[in-house]
Amino acid sequence: MIILWYFLVVLLHLAVMLGLFAVVLGLGGNFILLGLALITAWATGFENLSWLMLLILLGLAVIGEIVESLLGVATARSFGATKWGMVGTFIGGIAGAAIGTAWFPIIGSLIGAFAGAFAGAVIAELAFAGREAEAGFKAGMGAFLGRVAATLFKIAIGGVISWFTLAAAYKAL
Repeated sequence: MIILWYFLVVLLHLAVMLGLFAVVLGLGGNFILLGLALITAWATGFENLSWLMLLILLGLAVIGEIVESLLGVATARSFGATKWGMVGTFIGGIAGAAIGTAWFPIIGSLIGAFAGAFAGAVIAELAFAGREAEAGFKAGMGAFLGRVAATLFKIAIGGVISWFTLAAAYKAL
């Protein structure tokens, strides 16, 4: 039985790494990690990972999503983006991730999302808000930095969820 448990812990490690990678790609990885935490808690009889801790981890995942939304907008706004620039950031991030994935799967999604957020903000500021190039590039830089900061914040939350999940699995050994 112990060999099976070790095998399952190795699989859990792989699944956690995939979950963290999904966070980087903006694919809701923290909720994948939360699902792994729930499975681990269930498998250990909720002795090493309680319902209360699962609710706290859920709260962290939700906070991560809220901060991601607000941080991108707030950073772009603090760099002078208009509403058009913020819309361009959103659309550009999605389009950039799709194009990046087509050209270079996996890592292209991340690079494309960052570059797309920047380009979307710049294009929207220049084309729709009628702003000058300097203001457009400044808004684009804000969009880029906001996207990077939000991703780093969510990776940190994913690390916390992963740590509690793996710690619960190791306590059961």
